[in-house]
Amino acid sequence: MLNEGGVILLSSDRVSCFRAELESDRSGRSLMLPSEKPAGRALVCAGSEARGGLRSSEPPAPRPRPARPALRTLLSLPVLQRNAPLLSHAALSGARSHPDGARVWVQERGQLHPSTVSTCADGSLVFTSDYGQVLSLQGALSRERVQLMHSSSVNGVEDMSSLSELHEAAIMLNLHQRYQRDCIYTNIGSILAALNPYKRIAGLYDAAAVELYSRHRLGSCPPTSSPSPTSATAACGNGTTASAGESGAGKTESTKLLLQFLSVMSQNSAGTPPTERTTHVEKAIVQSSPIMEAFGNAKTVYNNNSSRFGKFILLHFSQSGNIQGGCVVDYLLEKNRVVRQNPGERNYHIFYALLAGADHDHRELYFLSEPESYHYLTQSGCVRDKSLDDKQLFDSVMEALTVMEFREEEIRDVFKLLSAVLQMGNIEFMTAGGAQITTKGVVSVVSELLGLDWFQLSEVLTQRSLILRGEEICSPLTVEQAVDSRDSVAMALYAQCFSWIIMRINQKIKGKDNFKSIGILDIFGFENFEVNRFEQFNINYANEKLQEYFNKHIFSLEQLEYNREGISWEAIDWMDNAECLDLIEKKLGMLALINEESRFPKGTDSTLLEKLHSRHATNPYYVKPRVADHQFGIRHYAGEVLYDVRGILEKNRDTFRDDILNMLKDSRQDFIYDLFERVGSRSSEETLKMGTARRKPTVSSQFRDSLHSLMAS
Repeated sequence: MLNEGGVILLSSDRVSCFRAELESDRSGRSLMLPSEKPAGRALVCAGSEARGGLRSSEPPAPRPRPARPALRTLLSLPVLQRNAPLLSHAALSGARSHPDGARVWVQERGQLHPSTVSTCADGSLVFTSDYGQVLSLQGALSRERVQLMHSSSVNGVEDMSSLSELHEAAIMLNLHQRYQRDCIYTNIGSILAALNPYKRIAGLYDAAAVELYSRHRLGSCPPTSSPSPTSATAACGNGTTASAGESGAGKTESTKLLLQFLSVMSQNSAGTPPTERTTHVEKAIVQSSPIMEAFGNAKTVYNNNSSRFGKFILLHFSQSGNIQGGCVVDYLLEKNRVVRQNPGERNYHIFYALLAGADHDHRELYFLSEPESYHYLTQSGCVRDKSLDDKQLFDSVMEALTVMEFREEEIRDVFKLLSAVLQMGNIEFMTAGGAQITTKGVVSVVSELLGLDWFQLSEVLTQRSLILRGEEICSPLTVEQAVDSRDSVAMALYAQCFSWIIMRINQKIKGKDNFKSIGILDIFGFENFEVNRFEQFNINYANEKLQEYFNKHIFSLEQLEYNREGISWEAIDWMDNAECLDLIEKKLGMLALINEESRFPKGTDSTLLEKLHSRHATNPYYVKPRVADHQFGIRHYAGEVLYDVRGILEKNRDTFRDDILNMLKDSRQDFIYDLFERVGSRSSEETLKMGTARRKPTVSSQFRDSLHSLMAS
């Protein structure tokens, strides 16, 4: 059940005080907050007003500048609101003289700066902020300009619900101080904030630490990613931890740490016979991570290990707390990355790993060469990355495949397919009465790797075959259309191979599911690139949906509970993104228009853009650019994003010609045939039933239905 957990992520590229420290680490850029629904009930009040049923008689403290979306959410968390004690007027104004070394908050240009006081000879005050800025103030200083810092902010706290000063600057200072001491985890009640989980700290995740945290309840030990038994074992009931936020936040890294901890807890669970304490399911669950990362992650401009798909991992536990089985559900693999990437990005890790790790015999068997010789790997201008060890990744994948009991024949078939995909990108065309292939040797290699007929492959790449009134009609393709056909084959091969790998993982970890379960949602982070396309539109839609979930379960349902209990409380000012979601998914919303235009044979990206502008230009969450003639925008909860309309309809249709599908089903290799055996043709799907045409659902409609199903599960 998703109502047992949630996640907030704050990106450090929006928090300047952490930027310098994070630049020296791996690409972790966030504060991640895997959470449970706060326990207990209490009075919730906003701002500097009453807590515990009392209202302050003093004037309110200066209002801080508007918080960033994620920080606004964090600041209004009920657990923070109800636990923060009042800072008295005397505490704020008692140190009028501001002695040397005093810790204060200095208001400058709408921001509060944590600073230390030093007095100059001329009587002016110089303040040195914790982030290196020097501020000099003269004359009488008002309480609104300089405030004495409370001891909880001076010393820092493990649990931010005990902070006496509730504003953005205090939260940032506490996290900054702890990060400098290698305390990357901080509690907010039952919520855990993880700042840069990529940072390796000795002893933090070793066996002794796991043993310690597995035997203590939440709050009795310093914060760490290891959940307490009350939240990490099936004894507390079904639950889910959801990870969401900007790309590069560390969601996947935290997911791996959580899986490792749950695996160890499972092996050490009380009442489990010693013979069951090291099960194949636990090993398989842990070892599935490097496989899914290799095939589903890639380097982007934000992150050198960005998840290009979403996954929901469900673990089933026995009554004694032992993992009995599990399953993985994947969402929206970014197929387009196989054939093109943005400048400075890379294709999926597995391609580079295979080229770096294959020995001489396998290089000959798979017709492999150097990465620089493949169009699908070189077009972005980034082939190698010093922060990534492709050879080491290959070794990890091979070890994981062995643990997961992939047969040698299966591994060979997968690597042949990967090589064929790379070779597909090197097929080139010229115009001579239609598209003609100029690299026939490459076609021969692809045919051998995939078990296809050379002539049939050449035909489907250069001409379209249609069945009209029982007669086959062939028409030549242009060079541009031939390139699209080539790319569609490469994307289909990789996508089907990825689905097959997830299926094999599920076969290995499948087990009993008759007691309790814990779900872990690791989904793509919010993205805003220089050019944002259909993939970013869906990814950010998913993040809007997760934000709505968080709002509902942390704010709306909590406040309804207060009303049922008859508690007097003051409404929290939190960011509601319901109207933004209405723009995207309601009737005649953006998704409906995209799907409608995808159904029209004459629908184009330009006609789609016209309809979007016409229908939604007056919506406050819709952006109609003044200059760009191929963009539209959305004001998301995390910021405004402009999307490029070009290619949206084609990607949404996800068309795959019947003649290409039939060719792949004719493969001499059982592996290729099995991948496409159950893929239906367009002609068979467009049959009439009850007076309406049954057509293949669009990519966006499938993704929307998956999201709704996930939120309801």
